[in-house]
Amino acid sequence: MNEVNLRYRFNDFTLENYRKLLMLALENYSFSFFIEKNLYAIKTLILRHDVEFSVSIALKMAKIEHDLGIRATYFIQLHGDFYNALEGKTFKQIKEIESLGHQLALHFDAHFWEITREDQLESCLKKDKKTFEKYFFTELKVFSFHNNNAFTLSCIKDTYAGMINVYSNKFTKEFGYCADSTGYWRYEVLEDRLREANDNLLQVLIHDGMWQDEVLPPRRRIYKVIDDHASFMKKSYDETLIKFGAKNIDWEGEL
Repeated sequence: MNEVNLRYRFNDFTLENYRKLLMLALENYSFSFFIEKNLYAIKTLILRHDVEFSVSIALKMAKIEHDLGIRATYFIQLHGDFYNALEGKTFKQIKEIESLGHQLALHFDAHFWEITREDQLESCLKKDKKTFEKYFFTELKVFSFHNNNAFTLSCIKDTYAGMINVYSNKFTKEFGYCADSTGYWRYEVLEDRLREANDNLLQVLIHDGMWQDEVLPPRRRIYKVIDDHASFMKKSYDETLIKFGAKNIDWEGEL
């Protein structure tokens, strides 16, 4: 195991280890949604997924959680570069995540709307909320910001557009926090945090594509997501031509 691997704990970020971390969490914590009334019960953990790279991997994680009796909140993007939430396969996977007992929420991209003021935020959140609810047939009650900056971090009200803001003071000041952002433990190692269990209230943020079946550096994990999606698109193209009886012509002629 090389020095970089040890420093950034690549071995932590496999789906097999994700299951182990959840089992460790269950020893000390009860899992909750952001919206539940018993949020302040002793030893409460809110498990949050900002779905940014791979809905396929998010679904795998949702199934692991379901097997363990855990419920999590999945924040879905409408304007992301890595997936289209309204594309057929992805839409079905998102609805399957919900069917497993998890909650869908909005992962909101203020940069897409070029927002610089709070009154703009309210208006644009309402637009995305309306679109999401129209297509996914579910009521949005919670949102998180995508790629925070000074402006979004200054938006600390409990709610906007009728949705709970997970970056409000309520959650940033009263809850402990551990995240895998950019594919390594930027604050504290999650295993240590769960084993010590010093937080009565803890929010854990997980990013789907940063977890894989094999041990990889963060950059390679995301490249694999990209390559896997490209392979799916190529296969889909070929299968569509076969389905409709169309010619599929390459250098060698008709395939």
